[in-house]
Amino acid sequence: MKALSIVSLIWFVLNFLLIAVFLDGSQEGAEVAAVLGLLAGLYGLLFSILALIISSKRKKTPVNVHEQLLQLGELKEKNIISEYEFDQKKEKLLSKYR
Repeated sequence: MKALSIVSLIWFVLNFLLIAVFLDGSQEGAEVAAVLGLLAGLYGLLFSILALIISSKRKKTPVNVHEQLLQLGELKEKNIISEYEFDQKKEKLLSKYR
């Protein structure tokens, strides 16, 4: 997440410089603005790649709800957890599954 913040800050600065140079109006300013625009585009690409990498790492492992429900049922049968606790934990598991 820190990497995305840094890249987005750099992208913001590049765009600010692009606008400032473009408003200059001279021919040299237009060339510099074009280069800054290309750099901003490259940073946008880098930002997208970083976002994809970070989001792919955040994928959750699949939960085996059936096994966990069986374990909860066993705990309830052995009177380790109450009916109320069983119902709460069952709802929590099923909400992850949905």
